[in-house]
Amino acid sequence: MVKVKVVRSGGFAGIQRRGESDSASDPLLSHLVDRVDLGAVPAPGRIPDQFLYDIDIDGRTTTVGEAQLQGPLRELVHHVLDHTR
Repeated sequence: MVKVKVVRSGGFAGIQRRGESDSASDPLLSHLVDRVDLGAVPAPGRIPDQFLYDIDIDGRTTTVGEAQLQGPLRELVHHVLDHTR
């Protein structure tokens, strides 16, 4: 079973949003995780008021700025935040 947690923070208002999902309840999650390479994720840039995403995939963690959130990782993050249980 794969478990993913996402915390979005920052932005102009500083409101935090959390999402969590696992492959037991979300069959699409494993497919999305398989497409993500956390080792290729760039460090967050210093952009005022941008969202920062703390991502945990089965204990492997990274922090990504909104400007760097692209491709399969973006799909995964939005899927988890939009379909959290």
